[in-house]
Amino acid sequence: MKFWRPGEASPSGGDGVGPLFNEQSCVGCHNMGGTGGAGDQSKNVTILTAIPGASVVGNHRSIFQGELEELHPSFRNRTSIVLHLHSTSETEEKRLAEIRDYAFVQTRDDLFALVQSRRNTPALFGAGRIDAIRDKELLAAEARKFPAFPEIKGRVSRLRDGRIGKFGWKGQTASLEDFVMAACANELGLEVRGRHQPSLLPAKDFDPKKISLDLSDDECALMSRFVANLSAPVVRPVGDASQGLAVFEAIGCATCHAPNMGSVHGLYSDLLLHDLGDRFRASGGYGGPSSEIVDNSSKTKDAPTPSGEAGPTEWRTTPLWGVADSAPYLHDGRASTLDEAVVLHGGEAEPSSKRYTSLSFVDRQAVLAFLHSQVAPPDPGRPVDRTVRNARGKRR
Repeated sequence: MKFWRPGEASPSGGDGVGPLFNEQSCVGCHNMGGTGGAGDQSKNVTILTAIPGASVVGNHRSIFQGELEELHPSFRNRTSIVLHLHSTSETEEKRLAEIRDYAFVQTRDDLFALVQSRRNTPALFGAGRIDAIRDKELLAAEARKFPAFPEIKGRVSRLRDGRIGKFGWKGQTASLEDFVMAACANELGLEVRGRHQPSLLPAKDFDPKKISLDLSDDECALMSRFVANLSAPVVRPVGDASQGLAVFEAIGCATCHAPNMGSVHGLYSDLLLHDLGDRFRASGGYGGPSSEIVDNSSKTKDAPTPSGEAGPTEWRTTPLWGVADSAPYLHDGRASTLDEAVVLHGGEAEPSSKRYTSLSFVDRQAVLAFLHSQVAPPDPGRPVDRTVRNARGKRR
């Protein structure tokens, strides 16, 4: 495992980790259930979104006077950015802390509200198999209708370059290679071909010709291949898991969390965007085209962006394989247990969530047994926990 140390140059002549970064290794975030797993809430990524047309009532001291790119240079060509936790410079570390304290930006032309949202680290187990799913299979999933559950209306995420998104909380990334390279640049501040490392340098001072790659093309290919070859999660028979799956399907959960996608079995996701309602509202994208400037101020709350990317309340269906080892749950890790995660579902999923809460105790426990049967692939260095957890996350 490579652990990047601030100030340690890369072998290819780059500056190594940073100048802005969230972690010093991939496994620093992707570690739950083994290498490539999810991360706990402490590893959440902060997304900072500037929303125009804001208004301030009374006096408010946390107003930045100036243009968005003067607050943070990454705002130069987008309205959502990653707000990093660390910098290799003590001065820039203090500046990051100052940026977090601002609530508004008053520019020459408009007042922007600064809204912070968070993204929890997703598990990458089986990512290569997801990458191999063909577009026609996602389009077939989009065309499916559910007469018994008419509220379900999933759609593919269409990116601005015409490709279909399969990765990321909002389906904002089309391929696994793009996903891995975005993480290298955004999370570790590593310069890779096609992705500049984030920086607080003003645009006039930023010269990409003076920046050397931190990872060579061959190293990037090796990393992408490693992630693509992470084993797919497995099923561990527990309790009433088979009965739980039947109930899971009967209450409508399997409409979005489809057991199979093409030749990939046991995924429990249609990889489509679904509207989960206002309690899941979050503007801004991460590391992909959806981070670019999009003015949604005049659109309805449910409207996607013009290119077909995710709207503020739309989210890609999370695969459930390995979910037992992926706590916390939901896009920001707000649910600590699987029971909480199901109950919090809104929008299209709210009728199914209500059916779940109306189940008998036995059936509800059976659904949880099914979910807890979906575990991470075996890791030789990790002891196997064979206990089953109840609705409150307690062992039994």
